[in-house]
Amino acid sequence: MTKATPKQTAKQKTSVQVWQDDSAAIPRERNLMIAWWIALVTAIVFILGAMLLKPDPYWEIMRFVGDGLVVTFEITIISMTLSLILGLIAGLGRTARAPGINILASLYVEVIRGIPLLAQLFWIYYAMSRFIQLGPHVSAVLGLTICYGAYIGETFRAGIQSIPKGQMEAARSLGLNRAQAMQHVIIPQAVRVILPPVGNEFIAMLKDSSLVSVLAISDMLRRGREYASRTFAYFEAYTLVALVYLLVTLIFSRVVFYIEQGMSRENQGQIGSLMHRLAGGIVDLVIVDVVGLIVYGLAQAVVLLLPDAKVWLMVALPIGLFTLTYSLFFISRSGRTPGMMAVGLRAFDSEGRPPSLGQAIKRLLLMLLPVPGLSLLWMLWSPARQPLYDQASQTVVIQD
Repeated sequence: MTKATPKQTAKQKTSVQVWQDDSAAIPRERNLMIAWWIALVTAIVFILGAMLLKPDPYWEIMRFVGDGLVVTFEITIISMTLSLILGLIAGLGRTARAPGINILASLYVEVIRGIPLLAQLFWIYYAMSRFIQLGPHVSAVLGLTICYGAYIGETFRAGIQSIPKGQMEAARSLGLNRAQAMQHVIIPQAVRVILPPVGNEFIAMLKDSSLVSVLAISDMLRRGREYASRTFAYFEAYTLVALVYLLVTLIFSRVVFYIEQGMSRENQGQIGSLMHRLAGGIVDLVIVDVVGLIVYGLAQAVVLLLPDAKVWLMVALPIGLFTLTYSLFFISRSGRTPGMMAVGLRAFDSEGRPPSLGQAIKRLLLMLLPVPGLSLLWMLWSPARQPLYDQASQTVVIQD
């Protein structure tokens, strides 16, 4: 072993380390976050300020297009749920070894992606009426599902093929057949790659759902157009509709970002922030809303048989019980709901175990009382950087 000379030691002390960063040309996350907050706050301030300072017509417009926003969400959530199923089938078909299945799946993807969504909606609603008459809502959901199923199918295909071939070979060497290896090994790993792009497709579908207004569906854009054509307040109506779309897409774009961050596990072990928890809550609300739409459809069928039945009661009670069971079950069993899992959050007690049922109930009550969501703000000034409502239930939430 040779000793370093004084000249070499001096060079080592005066040397300057140069760090190379391939992402130097990409804007920093801090700048992106500032831009997001500026856009969000501007949209909120303009909407609230316009409604307060000039209620006529802005407050009237908001009341008029409010039910249209509900229709937009309903169509988007139903179409996205069906698109995920169709996309999974198409993605598996694109990776299948059977030539017939592979050709059919590839043909579906190539043909549908080559036709504009608006043309597909017109064809389903008007052209197909020669053979089968479909309602506007069914045609809208069918058109969005078929169109986005092709795009999501390509996302599934890319995610599945991104998994190294060695994973399949290892699973087959353990005695699993190809179907079992796909179910237990490949697809669970591919979900980590697939989930963020699927979130972006949800945002794109939310905006493209405005095209269903051409089918006489009273979504938010059509309601705005109806108000403008009646009052000639085109600037006010379309400005408010555009800002509401912007506000909704900004919120969901941030949720998608936190899902991507949760999938990467770069911040594993850190305290979950307020934005992470809100993002997880929004994902859970979307899941509950899917169940709510199913319950609402069943309630409408019951009303046809029992005209005196109260629809709101038949919908509110099952959804309330489902939401309560949904939250308590997942938190007490695994320490996280599917929404928390999507953004990479997990709750545990002082011994590192999932919260007990009593702790889960206490967490839920403190989230709702005295004002819904107010306890989320306590974490911003907690000296220990742990939310006070977590300390009250003796649980903590980290990024896992």
